Amino acid sequence: MINKWQKNIAIGVIILVAILIVSRIAYNYFSNQVTWEDGDRDTLVNTCLDDLGSKAIRFPSQSMEYCGCTTDTLISHFSKAEYLILNEKSLIDQQDEMLPVVLDCYNAYQEAVFSASTMD
Repeated sequence: MINKWQKNIAIGVIILVAILIVSRIAYNYFSNQVTWEDGDRDTLVNTCLDDLGSKAIRFPSQSMEYCGCTTDTLISHFSKAEYLILNEKSLIDQQDEMLPVVLDCYNAYQEAVFSASTMD
C-alpha cells in the first residue's frame, strides 16, 4: 500500500515539474514575441505628459524633453515584456526599479523647471 502511495506521489511530482517546465518555455516564447513597436514611443511620451498634468502646461518644452528622455531610456533599458510586467506592479515597486534608470532625465528636468520658473 505504501509503495503504491509513493509511486502516485512521485508521478504527481513529475507531472507538476513537467507543467512548470512547459509553462516556463511558453512564457519565454511569448515574452520574446512582445517587442517595442513604432507607436509605443509616442504612447509613452503622451502618457508621461498626461501624468505631469499642470506641470506639463506650465513648462511645455522642458516636459516634452523630459518625457522623451525617460521614454527613450526606458525603451533602451527594458524589453517591452519587462516594462509591461513592471507596469503591473505597485507604484512603489515601479519607482524602485524605474527611478534609478531615469534618474539623469529626472534631475535634468528638475533643473530645467527650476531655471524656467519665476519667483513672483
